[in-house]
Amino acid sequence: MKRLIFTIHDDIDNTNASSNNKELMGFDQFEVIKTSHSDNAKRALLKKYFNDLIDNKREYADKIGVDFKFFHNEMKDFDVDTSLEFTKVNLYKHHLYAKMAEEYDEVLYVDTDVLFNTDENIFDAHDLSKGIHVKDQDDKIISREKSEVLLSFVGLRSPILKYFITKDLLDGKECHVINTGIMLGRSEDILKIKFIERMKEAIQEINVLKTKKNLINALYYPNNESIFSYILEKYDVPYAILEDEWHNIYDGFSTGPIKGKCVHIIHKQFDHFFNKRTKAIFSLHIDIHEDNLDHPKSYSDTEENKSAITKRLLNQYKDKLLDNHRDYADKIGVDYTHYSRDDNYEEFKSRFPDLSEYDVVNLYKVWLLDKLTKDYDTVMYVDFDTVFINYHSPFNTVPADFAFCCIMDDKKLLKIDETNDYLNNYKKDFRNPEAKYWNAHALLQEDDKEGDNIVFNTGVMLASKEVMKQIDYFSDIDSVIETMKELKEDEFSMYPPNIRASFGYDNETIMSYKTVINDVPLFYLGYKWHTRHFYGNKHEFIEGTPERKRALLKLKNHIKEEDTTVIHFISKNFGLYFDE
Repeated sequence: MKRLIFTIHDDIDNTNASSNNKELMGFDQFEVIKTSHSDNAKRALLKKYFNDLIDNKREYADKIGVDFKFFHNEMKDFDVDTSLEFTKVNLYKHHLYAKMAEEYDEVLYVDTDVLFNTDENIFDAHDLSKGIHVKDQDDKIISREKSEVLLSFVGLRSPILKYFITKDLLDGKECHVINTGIMLGRSEDILKIKFIERMKEAIQEINVLKTKKNLINALYYPNNESIFSYILEKYDVPYAILEDEWHNIYDGFSTGPIKGKCVHIIHKQFDHFFNKRTKAIFSLHIDIHEDNLDHPKSYSDTEENKSAITKRLLNQYKDKLLDNHRDYADKIGVDYTHYSRDDNYEEFKSRFPDLSEYDVVNLYKVWLLDKLTKDYDTVMYVDFDTVFINYHSPFNTVPADFAFCCIMDDKKLLKIDETNDYLNNYKKDFRNPEAKYWNAHALLQEDDKEGDNIVFNTGVMLASKEVMKQIDYFSDIDSVIETMKELKEDEFSMYPPNIRASFGYDNETIMSYKTVINDVPLFYLGYKWHTRHFYGNKHEFIEGTPERKRALLKLKNHIKEEDTTVIHFISKNFGLYFDE
C-alpha cells in the first residue's frame, strides 16, 4: 500500500485580494485598512513559521511510515481564468491531487497552515472505502436564503458565499460547503473527481451566475471549494465528513488550548501551537495629586470633576483591579508587571515640563510598551481601569508580531464631516475622539500627508519589538509636541478656532500620526479584546437603583453577545463587576 502526504505553497502576492474584496462589497476605507493590514500580518506570520510548518508535516509522515512531498513554487504553466492568485493556487492543488493519485494508492493533501497534533495514523483511522474524507463548513452558514443574509457577512473567502455559489451551480439543490484544507482519499475515488476537466464548465457557469442582478451574485468567483463541492454532488463522487478532531479549524476566535489531531490554523497564529515567543502584560497607575488634575468637560449630572472621579474610584478599587490583572496573566501563562510612581516615572515626567501630568502618564505607557518589547517578543498593555472576565488569550488570536493591535475609530464611525453645520456646532474638549481626529489631521497636513486618519483608544494595546521600532514613537517626540503647540496657537490656521481649542498633547493623537507617516500595519481589536463601558448617569453607581440594574443587564448581555474578555471601564463604574 503506497501512501502519501503532500502540501503545496507558492510565494504569491495577495496584496490586492482583500482590498478588492471590500471594494466589491461597498465597504469604506476603514474596513479596507483593517482587512488588508490583517492579511499582510498573516503573510508575515506564515513566512516566519514556514520551516516549522513543513517540518511538522515531514516528521508526522516519518512517524506513520508514509511518503511526504512538498511542492514549493511549482505552479508555472497552470492556466485558469481567474485574476485572483490565491484562487489559482487553490485550484492548482486539485491538479496535483489527481497526479499524486496516479502514483499512490491513498493520498492525503493538507494546506500549509495545517499542523499534525497526534502520532495516530490518519490513514488507518478512517475507512476510505466510504469515499474521500473532507470537512464541511456548514456551521458557518448563518442562513440558506440570500434575502436573509447581510452583505457585511459575505467576503470572498466566506463559507456563506461559497455555499450560495455551490447551491446555484447545483440549480438550487441543498449541499455541503467543503473545506479543502484537508483531503484524504483512495486513488480510485480521487480520479473520479476529474477536477481540472470539470472546473472549466463550472467557471463558465459561475461567470453567468455573476451577472444576475443580486448583490451577493456580484461577488461570485471561481473558488476551489465551491467547485469541489459542486463536483462531488453533481457527479456522485463518494465522500465522507471528517470528525472535528481530524480537521479542527482555528480562526480569529479560537482562544483556548489547541485541540484536535489535525489543526487548521487559518488565522495564521502559529505560536498558539508552537509556543515559542515570550509574552508579557503590564498596566500603569499614577495617582495624580489633586493640584495636578486636569479639567476635562464633566458629566452633565454631577459637579465632581471627571479626573477627580477617576482618581477616587481607581484608588477605591485598586486592590481588586490589581488582583484581577495578576490572576489573568497567571492563568494564561504570561508575565505581568504593574507600574506606579517611581524614579523612572519622575525622570520621564521631567522631560515634559509643559504638559499636564495626565498627558505625561499617557505618553509614559507608550514609552513602557516600547521598553518592554525589547525584553519580550509580544507585549500587551491595559489601562488600570480594565477588567479581565475570562481566561482567553489575545496572544493566540491577534497578529501583534507584525501589526499594532488596538481598537480604533474612523471619520465615518465618529460621524465627522466638514459641513458648516458640523463645524459651527463643534464643541469638544481635548479628550474627545473627534478632537483627536482633527488634531492628528492637522499634524498630517503639516507633513503633506492625507488628512483622514484613524483615532485610537490606547486603553488596550498589543505590539512587538518590530512594530514599535517601525512606529518610532519617541525619536522626535519633542519636535512633534512643539508642532502640536504651534498648531493649537496658530491664529492663521485653516482650522476654525473652536477646532483648534480642542487640540491637545495626547498619546493617541501622536500614535495616529506616527502610524500613518511610518506606514505601520494595523489590526483592529474587536469588542472581545476591548469593550468600552461608558458613563450613563450617576444613579448607575448606586446599588439597588433601577438604573444600576438596567446597566448591569445591558453589560451582561453585551459580554455574552461579544464573548468579551476585556472590559475597559471608561465609566469607572467598577462596582458593576466587582460588587455584583
